[in-house]
This record gives sequence, structure tokens and C-alpha cells, in this order.
Amino acid sequence: MSQGTHWPPEKVHRLGVLMDAYEDLLPPRQHQVMRLKLDEDLSLSEISESLGISRQACEDALKRAEKALLALEKKLGLVFKTDAYRDRFRELLKLLSGMGEDNWKDARERAINLLEDAVSGGEPEYGV
Repeated sequence: MSQGTHWPPEKVHRLGVLMDAYEDLLPPRQHQVMRLKLDEDLSLSEISESLGISRQACEDALKRAEKALLALEKKLGLVFKTDAYRDRFRELLKLLSGMGEDNWKDARERAINLLEDAVSGGEPEYGV
């Protein structure tokens, strides 16, 4: 790996989120090495020793797993869609929390539009 055995926190977080969404779609070996790397923060040497495989096989499995996770997200977009829907709910909560006697009609209309858009299948724009 170009970054050796240390991954920056942003990469660990992103891959952790993707693993939560897609881990069951990875082959067993890729799943194992990725979980040991992300959950236990083990080095390539430690993972290879733990699984009884070569360091190169461990590195290859990590690379393939990362590539597969990114490809799955690009194709399916589950993480993106989940985040987008969560943002919609936050917006709806903000609208409803800020609703008062003076703005209830406007807040109600905006909340209804948000919900109608979601119910009618209007998904947030997706782009990777």
C-alpha cells in the first residue's frame, strides 16, 4: 500500500461506513482483513500473522476490499442515500422545531413539500 500500514482517520472512517453498508457482499478473506484493519487497527504483519497468510496476500486483500467497497457505493449509493435522507430529516426537524404562531403556514408547507418529495420517490441527486 502506498500509505504503508497506517491509514489516515478519514480513510478509516469512510471505509468503516462502507463496511457497515456492504460487508456482507465481500468475499470472506477480504471481509476478515478489512475488519482486522478497521476494528483492531492491526498492521499488515499482524493481520497476516493472525490469519496465517503472507503479508502480500493481506495487502492484496485490503486493496481488493477497498476497491470493491468503493465500486459498490458508486453503483448502489446506499451510504450516500442514507446520508441524504438523514439530512432531509434534520431539515424537517429544524422546520418543525422552529414552527411558531407567526411562521407555521410557511414551515408546514415546506415540511409537506419535503415529505411529498420523499414519498413520490424523489431521491436526492446522487453523484460520486
